[in-house]
Formats: sequence, structure tokens, C-alpha cells
Amino acid sequence: MEKDTLYSLLILAPLGGVLLGFLLAWGVRRSDDATTAAETDQLRRANQELSQEATKVQQELSRKRDIATKIPMIVKRLSGRLSPDAVPAIGVRFAREFFHASQVGYFAPAGSGDQFTLLEGVGFPLDWKGKVRLAADEGILAMCLQNKTITTREEYLTSRTKWPTGIHSLEKHGISPDCVVPVAVNGNVVGILVVASSIVQSRDEIPFASMIAELLGNAYKHTTEIESVEYSAAVDPLTKLFTRGHFSQRFEVEIRRAKNYAQPLSLFLLDIDHFKNINDTHGHSAGDLILIKLGQILRQSVRSSDIAARFGGEEFVVMMMSAGKEQALAFSENLRKIVESTEFRIPGRQSALKVTISGGVATYPLDGDSTIDLLSKADDALYEAKRTGRNRVVLVPDIGLDGKPLS
Repeated sequence: MEKDTLYSLLILAPLGGVLLGFLLAWGVRRSDDATTAAETDQLRRANQELSQEATKVQQELSRKRDIATKIPMIVKRLSGRLSPDAVPAIGVRFAREFFHASQVGYFAPAGSGDQFTLLEGVGFPLDWKGKVRLAADEGILAMCLQNKTITTREEYLTSRTKWPTGIHSLEKHGISPDCVVPVAVNGNVVGILVVASSIVQSRDEIPFASMIAELLGNAYKHTTEIESVEYSAAVDPLTKLFTRGHFSQRFEVEIRRAKNYAQPLSLFLLDIDHFKNINDTHGHSAGDLILIKLGQILRQSVRSSDIAARFGGEEFVVMMMSAGKEQALAFSENLRKIVESTEFRIPGRQSALKVTISGGVATYPLDGDSTIDLLSKADDALYEAKRTGRNRVVLVPDIGLDGKPLS
């Protein structure tokens, strides 16, 4: 029995060794496979992180190239010759491209400044421009104006209890801005740039938004100053009417326009009767006061489309767009009666002076088709008014086929 047991153990021993070896090998392989899988998984995660980082770096580089391309463009655009009215439109177009936004608007103070209205916009309803009024003390607009700094949506949401959204706020009108950018000149806010529905993170673009606001503010200031200087050069300092030089330039432009659109244009050339006697009797200061008063009467009498200018000394001229002879004569006669009935008060003189004017009217194309012809004909008519008694308006007579004036 013991021999049989021993014999069985001798037979099973090699088999147990083989099995043990197999188990040990299997265990080692499992350990190696687990290590390899862990290493593979770690490498996969590292690769994903590197890929994400590479994508992020690529996006950042692309954005930087975008910025490097666009910033010089707006600098160049705003450095050119502009009118103040052109600045908001440039700001809106640039902000739309720069922030890749589908909704950008430039709002400016309306009235006393406690409300803002849309001047230029993209993505806003058509009936907003110049009509919708936003309160300057409500919502994100109030926060921006109060602090006079760029305000992002995130900043507003953290402190919106200080600036609630009233019924006249951007938010109540359905606009949720990514950022609101104030445009200031000498510390005074002249406009607000509202950017919404942008695909870039506005909070990351604050330095560039600040630069854009500064560029717009500088451009607005520059163009306003230029316009002010040009206006001053074009206006007579005494009468506040346009100068002869400015009038001559506009006259050439308006004659070409009248020809292009087949529209009439009339000229009223006038001067003050016996003005030399007024200066000799009452002094040049009295004469200046009369010129000032007459300038005021002309400014109040002409239409917004017309141009009144001091032509020289006591001589004045009014250019009436789209006005035929009858309309021009009616205006001229009315002006003559106003001057005749006006009391011209002179310091140191108890009674007011009475002043009259004489004038001549010439009309395009009946009396000439050039500025030289019309001025010459109007001057001839003015001379005829003086010759025939003054305090009257004379039309350039119609000429018959025989070359003589028609009755």
C-alpha cells in the first residue's frame, strides 16, 4: 500500500511541477499585460492632453494672427480723413469682425444724456435706430457708465443687484451683451459699443477692447476738432453766415447737382441801402450791429437746404435749392419786408434805426447755366433795384428773341 502511494506521488510530482510552472508563467504574463495596458492607457491620455494642448496653441496662434491683421486695419481706417458721423459705423463693422459677433451696436446719448439710442448697428431690429431709448441707469449699461470701464457679462452677473434690469434696459429689450465698451473723449462718454453673440471669450479680449475704444475716442475727437476748425474758417465771425469762399465752393457743387437732376436753382443777391451813411453818421460799431442783426434774420429765414453767406461788406447772397423764379421772388420779398419792419437798436440812440435792403434774383437755367452767369445777372438786377428807388427786389427780366426784355 505504501509502495502504491509512493509510486502515485512519483508519477504526480512531475505533473504538479508542470502545472505550477504554467500557473507561474500565466501569472507573470497577466502581470505584464496589466502593466502594458496601464502604460498604454497612460500614453493614450498623455497623447490626448498633448493633442488638446496643440489644438489650444493652434487656436491661440490663429487668434493672434487674426488680431495682428485686424488691429492695423482699424488704425489705418481711423487715421484717414473722416467726419464724426462716420466713426460709429467704422467701430461697429470692426467690432463685428474682431469679436466674430453677430450683434454689435453703437449707442450714443440722446437728449439730456440720461438715455441712449442706437446710431449704428448690425443684428439689431431695423426700427431700433434713432427710436429705441435705453435708460442710462439700468442694467449692464448703467454699470458700464457708472464705472466708465469695459463691463463683461460675467462681471455684471456678479453684481447686478446694484444695477437692476429696468424696463428700458438692454436686457429687457432682449439683448444679452458679452461686453459693453464705453467710448470717451476727454473723460466724457460719447458712445457705448455693445457686443453680443460673440464666439470669442470677451473677458480674454479686454485689453484689445480697451484699445479699440481708445482708437474710436481719439478718432472722434480728431474729426470733431477738424470739423470745428473747418467750420470756423467757413463762417464769417461777425454775421455767423458762411463766407464768400465757402459759398463759392458750394455754389459750384450745387450748380452741377442742378444740371444732373434737371432742377432749378435761384440766387438772391442783396445789400443794405445807404449803409455808408449809417457808418458815417452813427459809427462803424453801429454798422456792425446792423450786420449782426441782418445775419440773424437771414439765418432764421432760410430753409435748412439753402445757403446764406456774407458776400462782402454789406452785401449778402442766398442760394435757394430747387427754387424757381416765383418761389425765389416770394422768399426775397418776404425777407425784404421783415428787414423793413425790424427795429435796429443802437446803444446810445433813443430811437431805433430803420434799415432796408435791395436785391436781385437770378434763376438757373433761365438766366444762365454757370455760377459766373448767374452772379452777373443777379448783380445786374440788384443794380436795377438800386437805380429804381431801393427797398425792392428785381428779377432778371426774360429776354425775347429780339434780345430785348419781355414786359
